[in-house]
Amino acid sequence: MTVNVNKPGIDLRSTITKTDKPTGTAGEAMLRAETAAQQQALLGVGRRNWIINGDMKLSQRGDYTSATSLSDETYYLDRYEQNIGTVTCTGQQISTNQPEELGGTNSWKIVATSSSPNAFMGTRQIIEDYTAFNGRPFTVSCYIKTNHPSVRFYLWNGSTTIQGYTTAINDDGWHRLEETFTFDVSSGTKFSVEVIALSQAGGFTNIRSGDYVEMTGLQVEFGKTATPYEQRSAAEELALCQRYYQVLIDNANGQRPVAAGRSNSTTTIEFQLPLTVGMRDITSLPQSNMDTIYLYSGGARVNTTSGTVSLNDDYLPGASYAYLRTDGASVTDDRAYTIGGFLADAYLAVEGEL
Repeated sequence: MTVNVNKPGIDLRSTITKTDKPTGTAGEAMLRAETAAQQQALLGVGRRNWIINGDMKLSQRGDYTSATSLSDETYYLDRYEQNIGTVTCTGQQISTNQPEELGGTNSWKIVATSSSPNAFMGTRQIIEDYTAFNGRPFTVSCYIKTNHPSVRFYLWNGSTTIQGYTTAINDDGWHRLEETFTFDVSSGTKFSVEVIALSQAGGFTNIRSGDYVEMTGLQVEFGKTATPYEQRSAAEELALCQRYYQVLIDNANGQRPVAAGRSNSTTTIEFQLPLTVGMRDITSLPQSNMDTIYLYSGGARVNTTSGTVSLNDDYLPGASYAYLRTDGASVTDDRAYTIGGFLADAYLAVEGEL
């Protein structure tokens, strides 16, 4: 006996389309990515943060763990320039009570010590490769603690500005502020990102004595989504900072020489100075009183009280050496010398900030 069985046809395309795949929105995006680069961008792998010292831990210029009076357009923590107007402020590097998500970080706290109805206070970082941001969406994020109602992000390209529309929550607790921008930097000369107490219109705001802004975990990344803060190793972060600032002699060095050179007169010595990291440029040589820096030759020490330290030749950006000279001290012609610190407040650095 013959039995005929009729089985309906299967629409494979429809079945596959209707299959419940537990991938979610992010999974779908990964499946649709056509290249490894697109998948990396979705995952946020690799170096994302364009901010250096975003967790406020490095402070080569000094110890600011106690409240320190701040000056406008001055650097304290590495890579951060202050922006303060019509009020007096202190700054302090804080290592306790950090955001739960950022264990082991520090924060920078700016506190107003006077009052003004037309003022601003904040800190900014100037990003070197600013042309990379032209016309591309990027997201700024930062953990902020404040008691002021108008703390926001502020962008500047040297000629025009954009102020953020989102303000930090002012309840004295840590909150992550996030905002996405697109900025035409082609008409400017630089690109800085700032956390500041400022009005919505980008102008002055009322600041009272005791108002403060505390921040950590500053991050700038391409894209329209803020990813978790990228914490780099201490060694890598220090090397990034030293591209702009390096300490050569400080009170911890004692009598250790930092460079060798040769006198070419009775008042001038030229030194070849090895750098830890090749710098962006050398624009100044921050130093303490010259009577704290000494020259050494054959075991004899020469005080440089009446002398100066300067660049001997233009620095070649990225070079592993800089060439210094001392002038004015009484030395012996055509003799080898080293330079180092001796007194407790000896200090000599090379700076190349933007």
